Amino acid sequence: MSNRGILEEVESAELVPPSDPRAGVVSIDADRLGGTPCFAGTRVPVKYLWEYLLSGKSIETFLDDFDGVPREEAVAALEQAYQRFMEGLPLL
Repeated sequence: MSNRGILEEVESAELVPPSDPRAGVVSIDADRLGGTPCFAGTRVPVKYLWEYLLSGKSIETFLDDFDGVPREEAVAALEQAYQRFMEGLPLL
């Protein structure tokens, strides 16, 4: 097999397509943590952010504990969740 074939296999492991607006925030790879959605470029599951916030911890505490997660990515995840939550609700 050529090096090109190996490179294509590595690139194809990412399940979030580049065209997806979440691609810069979340990454899913079946070979990383069993396919758990993680912050892009890390092994930090996205669900940890919500677990921290739901348990009363701040986003600053989360970022301190997982220093590989850029603040911009954590905020983008929250903004996208908010937008999805608000979709379809009547606005007055």
